[in-house]
Amino acid sequence: MNERVVLTGIGIVSPIGIGRRAFWEGALAGRSGVIRPGHPWLEETDIATKIAAPVRGFDPATLGLPRRQAALLDRVSWFAMAAALEAVEDAGLGLDGGDRPRLREVDPSRACVVLSSGIGGLTTLENSHATWRRTRTRVGARRLGLPMVIPNAPAAEVAIRLGARGECKSIATACAAGTMAAGDAWRLLRDGEADVAFAGGAEALVDDEDAFAMLGFDRLRAMSTRNDEPGRASRPFDRERDGFVLGEGAAVLVLEREAHARARGARPYASIVGYAANCDAVSMVQLDETGATIADLARRALRSADRAVDEVEHVSAHGTSTIPNDRTEARALRRLFGERTDRVPVTALKSMTGHAIAASGAMEIAALALALREGRVAPTINYENPDPDCPVDVVAGGPRELRPRLALKMSYGFGGHNACLVVEPV
Repeated sequence: MNERVVLTGIGIVSPIGIGRRAFWEGALAGRSGVIRPGHPWLEETDIATKIAAPVRGFDPATLGLPRRQAALLDRVSWFAMAAALEAVEDAGLGLDGGDRPRLREVDPSRACVVLSSGIGGLTTLENSHATWRRTRTRVGARRLGLPMVIPNAPAAEVAIRLGARGECKSIATACAAGTMAAGDAWRLLRDGEADVAFAGGAEALVDDEDAFAMLGFDRLRAMSTRNDEPGRASRPFDRERDGFVLGEGAAVLVLEREAHARARGARPYASIVGYAANCDAVSMVQLDETGATIADLARRALRSADRAVDEVEHVSAHGTSTIPNDRTEARALRRLFGERTDRVPVTALKSMTGHAIAASGAMEIAALALALREGRVAPTINYENPDPDCPVDVVAGGPRELRPRLALKMSYGFGGHNACLVVEPV
């Protein structure tokens, strides 16, 4: 059917602000969410990285759930549900109250949820397993511990809360998952399978008391150890970068068939016009260093949008701040744009939010949509020493006035998963 798809609602829980307004203000101001949390399991162990980008000040009471019911959700589902509720309000869809909620102005059978999580309820898993190992009795184990752990819990909880009875699924493709969720939702809407989709990602990794996420990345030597300068640690494309910073949070986007959105008087932020995904098929933890797979991915996404490479005037990069990934991404952009690479502005939101794994791509799509509506893009902070191995036009020093005809959102994940979304203003 090739229906046009627009983005009409944004909800965010992030290290730089809870709620889209606080998030966007933080992004434009170049505010870092990276801190030294001071957890004993960081400070008193031999994990080399002592810094992270946690969500601070989140109150599950904002979910409107009784305390006892909220306690039956892992933090990852708290974040996802909070972002979804804000996105519904922002889109003007409305939600009826009662024990069985129902979206207003939407046929519930035509409302779908595509929500990603790389790891799911890791905190619940670690706590429950630690209790079991210590006591070897089911006493103390949470009765609903298993449903709290599974990676599809955030998607299911959002669908239940919103009464969305269309297709509901979770994407678990690591750091590419948030962008893939939006892409899969775009396909459902484009093909006329749904009217509205709630798409995005959620992750809650930084405050888990056994710190497996921190330990795992520490053993891979992938994280920054700039422990005495947390706010300056995440520095995508900068010559002095030494690794990424782990973050967390959630972003949920309301995507709609344009005809459906227009019929109810919604004001879209942007339009998603193309999408593609592929796989490096090289390594579980490293990109195809030639950049060829990523460049081909972008070309395929543009073909799906019936747009040309020359029309692209902005890139929201994956920009992790690791030495090899930034270099490979820059190489891919050079393959894609050629001599024009120097004139295509690139942003890397992870310089502020850290890397929120499955939530990162969704946060970056939200920032891109806000930028397209407002006509200015947020800066990449800590970009102080250009790396000759990363010859791209990094937006630094403050927001940049920009009204691109077309923009790309790039994401890559462990396992070789790559995703590219094509976005344009409306």
